[in-house]
Amino acid sequence: MSEAIMNPIDVQEQLDKYVGMVQQKQNDYYERCGFTHSDPDVITVDYGKKYARIVKNDQLGTSRSVHTFVNMLTGDILKAGGWKAPQPNGVRGNIFADDLGANRVNEHGANYLKGPRF
Repeated sequence: MSEAIMNPIDVQEQLDKYVGMVQQKQNDYYERCGFTHSDPDVITVDYGKKYARIVKNDQLGTSRSVHTFVNMLTGDILKAGGWKAPQPNGVRGNIFADDLGANRVNEHGANYLKGPRF
């Protein structure tokens, strides 16, 4: 989406908002599904040299999984290709969008590029 390098402070502020939005999606999912066995996963950030890894942590502390990656230079949202790196096939959204990229992710991670098949 964005080729320009953003101010690191602006990226951090938007990333904090993005993490809050992802947490809200997680909370809404648990409520919508009526899960009562545990509280919703907690969303945290692991920082790397180029990417911030957005992580879902279960309440027991026994399971962690990658939700998405965010490019710390541009704010681009990337689908996880594994634990260490994003999928190399394209940007899914941007944390500087009006909705923080909410229409490009769900409670499990980034949406597929071509969208769902019906």
